Amino acid sequence: MAGAGTGAQGYAADPEAIEKAGGRALDIRQDLLDAAVPTCAATRRAASGVDGWRIEDQLKKTADLWERQNFALAERMGRTGANLQHNATHYQSAEAVNAAGMKAGDNPWG
Repeated sequence: MAGAGTGAQGYAADPEAIEKAGGRALDIRQDLLDAAVPTCAATRRAASGVDGWRIEDQLKKTADLWERQNFALAERMGRTGANLQHNATHYQSAEAVNAAGMKAGDNPWG
């Protein structure tokens, strides 16, 4: 939104760009989920191959931490993507309602 005295007029959102960004965030979420499974499984396999060594516990902790952080980030990306797409839909709906209610020459921004 334009600030007072800036000379700029109004605010414009690009719902298509917002929706695309939301879709990309959802794609990143899925990429994170897909990447976590083999990485954690490989780390756990490595840990089971070193019974009795001190590194076993560290590898298991590393796998658990990676999994928790990766899934938490994936869920944040999922919420962000869904929120962006939700907002894009509402921008489009609001613009359609506003356009339907205006007569020619009613646009305050010219």
